Amino acid sequence: MSPAAACLCVLCGLPAAGKSCLAGELRGRAQTRGWRTLLVTYDELIPARDWQESEWKQHRKTVLMCLERFLHQSLSDQTQIKTLSDQTQIKTLSDQTQTQSLSEADGVWMRFEQMRQQQSVSHTHMSSQPLVVLLDDNFYYQSMRYQVQQLARKYAVGFCQVFLRCPLQVCLQRNRRRSQRVPDEVLLQMCERMEPPNEIRNPWERQSLTLDGADGITDGHLQKLMVLLASALENPLSPVQDESQQKEADRQICASSALHQADQTCRRLVSQALASAREGQASPDVLKALAKELNELKAAFLQELRKDVLHRVSVFPEEPLDMEKLLMDVSAAFQRRSRQILSKHRRNVTDG
Repeated sequence: MSPAAACLCVLCGLPAAGKSCLAGELRGRAQTRGWRTLLVTYDELIPARDWQESEWKQHRKTVLMCLERFLHQSLSDQTQIKTLSDQTQIKTLSDQTQTQSLSEADGVWMRFEQMRQQQSVSHTHMSSQPLVVLLDDNFYYQSMRYQVQQLARKYAVGFCQVFLRCPLQVCLQRNRRRSQRVPDEVLLQMCERMEPPNEIRNPWERQSLTLDGADGITDGHLQKLMVLLASALENPLSPVQDESQQKEADRQICASSALHQADQTCRRLVSQALASAREGQASPDVLKALAKELNELKAAFLQELRKDVLHRVSVFPEEPLDMEKLLMDVSAAFQRRSRQILSKHRRNVTDG
């Protein structure tokens, strides 16, 4: 396959991990090499507000649609892929707003256009220079990154992702020095939900690089990133030929992400229960028995949940899983089931 005309590069990590600094340095290196760049900063496209969860998700969809429209306009005479016309795309933008007002959707598109124009990136026929699109956001769920990978596959362009790993305490300290800081509780929630790239579990994540952002961006980091981008441009993704197989793969990935988050939630609840028992001065024997029963409960609970989630995504393939609601339900259900175990061991502590 010929080298790609463009590459989508996802920059993911916690707020204040150093993604914006990395993006700026990477743009400079790429431009020195003769590549054109477009930096898509989600924080600028979706201004900080007290969005409802459904509104925030819809804004993210709109950003992806803006990116797809840009790719369609840029690659329309270089690809045989059948995509939506501009008129249909605009209609889709209107149809999918739902809880989001059309003016807000238009606002995201206007901000995207301003961002593109400020960076002097044309959306007409591409020159011989490849274009590197850097997507700067937290992308804490792998399903968020998968949407970008599927867009790259649809347009037969390159795809890669960079995870900037940084300790939570370092991010919290940096964040508190920002003029527009993220609330600590939001940052803590993102840390808990973060799904770093895992090419063993998700083969589509093999074009990934994990960097340590605790001590800032180094020349070595940038050299590795340039190699990653070059590889992504040299190895564009192939368009999907079998829609049914792709939909099944999408469902499995969605279910995998949901179950991973549920497992993390249950682990946290088990840890909290054991910590509470220690504070109650439970004996080592009681703690050992409590840990054994809670972990057995967790294993059985997750096995049941896996069947339920797989059934749900199979029966309702077009209905996206509401991850936030699912995790709330998981937490409530697991806590209900664990109360009996906790009560029994509390009695043992009291009796002893």
